[in-house]
Amino acid sequence: MTLDEVLREPAPALSARAVTALLETGWGLGAAGIRPLPSERDLNVLVGAGHVLKLSNPAETRESVELEVAVMAHAAATDPGLVMPRTVPTIGGHGLLETTDDAGRACLARLVTVVPGEILEGAVLTTSLAEQVGDLAARTSVALQGFFHPAAGGRGLDWDVRRLPDVVRGALVSGVLDPAREPVLAGLPDRVAGSLHACAALPSGIQHADVTLTNVLAHDGRVTGVIDFGDVHHTARVADLAVTLTAVLRNSGPRHDAGLWDLAAAVLRGYQRRQPLQAEEVEVLGDLVLARLAVSTLISRTRAAGHADNLAYITQYDDANARVLAELAALSPGELRGRLHRLAGTADPHVDGDLGVRRAAVMGGRLSPLFYARPLHVVRGEGPWLVGDDGRRMLDAYNNVAVVGHAHPTVTRAVTRQLARLNTHSRYLHAGVVRLAERLVATMPDGLDTVLFTTSGTEANELAWRLATEATGGDGALVARHAYHGSTRWLADLSPNEWPPGHRPEGVARFEAPYGDPSLLTAATAAGRVRDAAAELAERGHRPALVLADSGFTSEGVRDAPPAYLQGLVDGAHATGALFLADEVQVGYGRTGPQLWRFALAGITPDIVTLGKPMGAGYPVGAVVTRREIADALARRYEYFSTFAATPVAAAAGNAVLDVLEAERLPQRAVLVGEHLRRGLRDLAATHDAVGEVRGSGLLAGLDLPGRDLAGEVLAGLVGHDVLAGLTGPGGDVLKVRPPLVWEVEHADLFVSTLDRVLHEVGGRR
Repeated sequence: MTLDEVLREPAPALSARAVTALLETGWGLGAAGIRPLPSERDLNVLVGAGHVLKLSNPAETRESVELEVAVMAHAAATDPGLVMPRTVPTIGGHGLLETTDDAGRACLARLVTVVPGEILEGAVLTTSLAEQVGDLAARTSVALQGFFHPAAGGRGLDWDVRRLPDVVRGALVSGVLDPAREPVLAGLPDRVAGSLHACAALPSGIQHADVTLTNVLAHDGRVTGVIDFGDVHHTARVADLAVTLTAVLRNSGPRHDAGLWDLAAAVLRGYQRRQPLQAEEVEVLGDLVLARLAVSTLISRTRAAGHADNLAYITQYDDANARVLAELAALSPGELRGRLHRLAGTADPHVDGDLGVRRAAVMGGRLSPLFYARPLHVVRGEGPWLVGDDGRRMLDAYNNVAVVGHAHPTVTRAVTRQLARLNTHSRYLHAGVVRLAERLVATMPDGLDTVLFTTSGTEANELAWRLATEATGGDGALVARHAYHGSTRWLADLSPNEWPPGHRPEGVARFEAPYGDPSLLTAATAAGRVRDAAAELAERGHRPALVLADSGFTSEGVRDAPPAYLQGLVDGAHATGALFLADEVQVGYGRTGPQLWRFALAGITPDIVTLGKPMGAGYPVGAVVTRREIADALARRYEYFSTFAATPVAAAAGNAVLDVLEAERLPQRAVLVGEHLRRGLRDLAATHDAVGEVRGSGLLAGLDLPGRDLAGEVLAGLVGHDVLAGLTGPGGDVLKVRPPLVWEVEHADLFVSTLDRVLHEVGGRR
């Protein structure tokens, strides 16, 4: 039975005496005040203050009415807090009662509870109320997830926006639509055809399909509940949203404070607080609103022609429909989609003209250079792959930021879920933040019991410097000769890798990294190098507060420090009165194995550990881990606070990364894949004169190449074959391989085979 057939059948009629008798025999209710309520096709009667008697249209099938009863029961069970009518069982324990109306037509009767509040239709709609309506639409949709009923799929409801072509065709045949006078309305089926077709591939289910202002109740500025499940059917959830959005937009206009786009933004905010939209859904939303406006207009005209007695109810939306339809249809399809994408947060960045030129013009030019001679425009990541704007898939052999792989679903979901719930600074208690700190402490040696969160590795090293100067009274730093520790003014001075020619900071001295024969890299050697650097500082009138070392000496060309050498650095630092800092930003988080930290692989205990890049797998978060007495030294004179450090979302990212490392055993895999990778690289060294020493531990490798020029050619060749790597070392001639830990043997083999090919190509050109 189609809605059109139901609408052609007059609504049930029942005298007050018959209503009273029905209530007595069906539900045992005595005499109570009764009052008819407006309805399109049924009979609704308010019974006292607490119930509504509903008589379904005689043309309505029993299956459709049973569907409505069942869907209400499901929503009540899945979301008990959702305020909506509840079906009152009959004396016999049934949800429906068979009866007849005054004309002798068979009808189905039921009694439902009243929802408190007044309907919103006709009220002045604020953005706050519109946001609550959007939330209610999403909440109702979520409550119906998982519900199935055989009658839901076959309902021929003309109100369904997907039936726009049929409705327009019928209006043309009946003459209520003149294409010559209203070409926009008549042409809508063609304009929105693609979007209607796309609904079949979008998230769908049984939806309320009529969360409109007529069916939403409110009191004192707050939405109280939803009524009338009479239009429920199976459809795309965005089609359900389009119905709600249309109803709200009709309440914009001269007598309302909020404009059309203000209300649209509010509805989308409320909806997405509970149920985020996919970009594909937003892509069709505007067209579905247009379809709903057209369907509403044409059904109203058709109904008005045959029901003069109910004209006010039938035509109540006509003027608003015409106004909103004209405003939205005046926009091009692209403009309409673009506005909704921006409101929903699903807009892609606009690319127009040469992106590199545009970037250079507004982002510092040479001060902020890009990788590679021909910069890459990367638009997507997936596991060990990056994807360019041209669709190229590139193997990522460089980025430790994406430690668990690009766009890992676990991390992505944890971040977005928490961001949708709460994100604020760390001056409030939050379980996720405390849990992350506890988990980090649990991975550290005894004594390292205090975590201070930051937003980056640079900020972590900056805070470590403050801790060290307060704890020791020193004012100088000792760093490896070509180290890198950050980008702030002070950290740039602690990063000789970045020094311009002739730059020699007064309070910084350097020691040699572990080059050469491993048997000569003893604890005494390392301690002696620290002592010599401290003496250099003393000649300038400074005393060291901190000895900093990247545990993998990656900026030095990936140098494998023997455990004794690292222990010597610790001993040397303490002998000079300084603290020792292990910078794990590049080599930590499982890159060198299940112990998680490179310093732990060597069996040493630093005074301070700094963490950064991989900690949030792309979300900015870092940390300092130290002893409580060191933190207390800073606390005697200062407080430490960083607005975006240790936010709930940062903690969600950090906890998710640790979860993935543990669940997928990525640190264990890093050891196996890294060993396989270096074996392959050493095999290349045996066949290519241009390949020198191969170093590294875990999933980290440094490969010596003869000179910066050749190294640059090799790097460019790899990029040309869709493999991304980097160069490091004092001479810029060490190929650095530092991929996401999701690499498997096949990715290592692809890297080695591509490098082999590039080396042959470069050699052939020389």
